[in-house]
Amino acid sequence: MQVHVITGDAGTGKTTKLRSIEAQQLAEGKQAGIIHADAYSHHGLLGIMEVRLERGERTLLVDDCSSKQIDEVLQWQKEAAGNEQLEDLAIHLVRRAG
Repeated sequence: MQVHVITGDAGTGKTTKLRSIEAQQLAEGKQAGIIHADAYSHHGLLGIMEVRLERGERTLLVDDCSSKQIDEVLQWQKEAAGNEQLEDLAIHLVRRAG
C-alpha cells in the first residue's frame, strides 16, 4: 500500500493534481472518484475508503483531508502492513489548506 499526501497552500493546484490522477485512472478503464473528506469524520473516512475497496477500487483519491484524517489513514496503513490484498493499493490524500 502506498499513501501519498499532497500538500500546499490554497490555490496551488492540489485538487487539480487529484483530478489529473482521476482522469488517468478513468482513461485506463479503472474505477475512480474523488472522496470529499470534509463530508466525513476521521472514522467515517476510513469507512468510505473500505467501501470503495470492496467495490474493487485500487486507487483512492481523497480531497480536503484534515490532519487528523491523514493521521488515521497513516495509522491504518501501518496496521495493514503485510496484508497481501492491499499491496497494490494507492491512496492519494490532499491536505486541507490552512
